[in-house]
Order: sequence, then C-alpha cells, then structure tokens
Amino acid sequence: MESEQSNKLPTMSALSLEQWLNRVLFSVNFILLFLMLLSTWFISQSLLLVVTTFIFILPFLAFISEKIKNKLIQPYFGLLTSLESIKVDDYSFETIPVFSQGVSAQLFHEVGSLAHLLRQKKRLFDEKDILVHSLIKQLDSPVLLINEQNKLVYGNQALSNWLNKDWRLVRLMPIKSFGLSQFENEWCFDEKEQAQRFKIRSSSFKDHSGQHHLLMLTDISSELRKMQSQSWQQVVRVLSHEIKNTLTPIQSLAQTLAQFSQVPDQKEALEVIVERSQNLTEFVQQYSQMTQIYSLNLKEIDLQISLSKMCLLHPDLAFKTTLEVSHITADPILFEQVLINLISNAKQASVLQSKEREKITISFHSYQLAGFTMIEIGDNGSGIQNSENLFVPFYTTKTNGQGIGLVLCRNIIEQHGGQLTLVNKVNEKGAKACIKIPNK
Repeated sequence: MESEQSNKLPTMSALSLEQWLNRVLFSVNFILLFLMLLSTWFISQSLLLVVTTFIFILPFLAFISEKIKNKLIQPYFGLLTSLESIKVDDYSFETIPVFSQGVSAQLFHEVGSLAHLLRQKKRLFDEKDILVHSLIKQLDSPVLLINEQNKLVYGNQALSNWLNKDWRLVRLMPIKSFGLSQFENEWCFDEKEQAQRFKIRSSSFKDHSGQHHLLMLTDISSELRKMQSQSWQQVVRVLSHEIKNTLTPIQSLAQTLAQFSQVPDQKEALEVIVERSQNLTEFVQQYSQMTQIYSLNLKEIDLQISLSKMCLLHPDLAFKTTLEVSHITADPILFEQVLINLISNAKQASVLQSKEREKITISFHSYQLAGFTMIEIGDNGSGIQNSENLFVPFYTTKTNGQGIGLVLCRNIIEQHGGQLTLVNKVNEKGAKACIKIPNK
C-alpha cells in the first residue's frame, strides 16, 4: 500500500496547479454534459434535440470552467507579484485579496503584514545608511572602503582632496597604488613622510559581498605642529623673560657709559653692545608673530594685480605666469605678505645659481584642484637640501636669515584653511612653494 502511494505522489507533484484544475474541470464538465445529454435523450428520444443541447451547453460549460479556473488561479498571481517585489526590495505594493474570508484572505493579509514589516526595516536601514554616508562625507579625514580584493570601492570628499582628484576616478584601483599596505593585520604607509603625517585607524566587517576594510586617515601633522609650537612658545616665553631681565640693565648701562665715554674704541664697543642687545630682544619678540591668531578680512583677490605689485617690488626679476585661476578669496594684506616672503626666498635661492647678467626668472602658476586653488611659486636654484628643517623656527641657511619667514607663511595659510608645502621640482633644478587655498 505504501509502495503504491509513493508511486502516485511523484505523479501528482509533477502536475502544475493549472493542469490539475484543467483535468478536474474537464472531468466534471464531461460528467455533467453526459448526464444532461442522456437525460435529454431519455425524455425526447430526439437525436436533433440532443445535438442542439450539446451545441448550446458545451460553450456555457467551457465559459463557466474558465471563470472558475481564473478565480482560483488569480490569488496565486497576486502573491507571485508581491513576492517578486519583495525580492527586489520594493515594498510599495498593496495586496488586494480576491476573497474577503478564508485561508486565501488570511494568506494575503500575512503577505501584506510581512511587506509592511520589511518596509519599516528597510526605511530604518536606509536612514542609518544615509546618516553613515553623510557623516563619512562630512569628515575632514580621508576615508577608504576596501573590498576583499584590496581594491577601493568607496571614499569621501576628504579622500578626493588628499588624492588631488575625484576618488571615483580611481575606484576599484588596488590599494597598493595609494601607497598603503597591510602587515600583520595593521595598515601602514610605504612612504616615511606619509607615515609620519597620518595615523591610520582601521576596522573590518563582512557582508554578502565578502570581507571589507574601513580605513580612516587622520592627519596628525597639524596637531604635532600645534604641540611643537606650544613647546616653542613656552621655551621662548621663559627665554624672553630671562633675556629681558638680563639685557635691559646691560643695555641701559652700556648706553649711559657710551654717552660719557671719551675713548673712541670704548664708545664704539659700548654702542655694539647696545645694538646687539636691541637686536636680540627683537629677535625673541618676533617669534610671537609665527603663532599669532589673525582676524581674517576675507576679500576677493585678483592674482594678476597681486602679481603686478610683486613685479614693482622686484623689477630685477622676470615672472613667468600661467593663471588658470585669476581670483581667490583671502585676506589681501596677509596673502600679500606670504607672496613677498615666498618670492624673496625664491629670488635668493636663484641668485646663487644664476650667471652674471642673467635675469632671474620666477614661475607663478595657479589652477583648480578638487575644490581648492593651487598657487605654485618656483625658482631655478639648487633646490631644498634639508626639507626636514624647513619649518623649524629659527633654523636658516641664509647668512642674514632669522628662520621665521616660512613658519609665518604657513601659519597664515593654515588659518585660511589651506596648506603650504615646499618641494623640489621633478626633472628640473629648483624648488617650488605650493599654496593650497580652499574655494569660498
């Protein structure tokens, strides 16, 4: 008995619902039609009446059978449409039951409740997703999302600023091309300069597409400079206090003795003491300018006009200009001071390499880059020999230098929300100062 049932079950399961209904309706219609024709024959004994009854009854039975079939099949098509929408995360549909009561109505109600529940979960997920993406976009630190193949799949605006190009242009590029590598589950930069500048925070997670790594690059150079500046300020504050307390009476006594001295050599020596005392006091006081907080008076600056002023200040220089951007927003007075310092440095670097009667040429190039205006001031000198000490206060390689010009310039540019870097030129002699000013 069990073997007979097991043989019949596969046959039944192989039939579709439509086929099963067609067979049942055909059997029922056949029996009804046969009984009606048999009754007509027994009542009338007329073959013509039997044929006429067959012709009229057959279409009616076929019509009724099709209606019954469609009524039974229609709920399944509605449920199929609902499930297809759920598969593609579309929960905007509304399930309308064919029957208001019974198991079919209950089934439609359950599908509608499931769609409503999934719709709420999807809305919450989308809200969280939008919030996370918004937070990532607003971060000032570059953020990289890396897939299982160690390729970039997502980034933020800060990443574009760091790359100096839209991150979407390098999407799916190997992370190795960004100078990043993983060693013993720790991410690090291949270049020493970048490793000193950025701290890498990483986390990993797994989803349907595989393992992912989320990296956030925190620029700690500004914090280090801030700490360094505070340390220098404390040192200079103590030195300034001690130097003033020591030099003030020395300077006063030297001035008094110089006024009453009748010996020329002695008087000259005393005047030197007074002069050096004043210079040393001013030298210590100048350090406060390097960390001064300025009240910026932002205005639109015409770079061509600013460059014309530089030409008047340095008539002995030849300027090679390429202005792709003609206007920036900055404090005119402070920005002009930065240009004066940088052009003076470029001029002094080029003087050492220039030949007699050869006019020194300073290049000036401005262009747009990922929401910033880049201004490059280049020279044809010997280049930067000791880049690590460029922004160290009081460090200078010039005979009469004081070592505060570049530090002062960087402080001004950073208070504008920009950056100042000095690098050697590629494939040619000389160095260039790069000013990065945000577009307002």
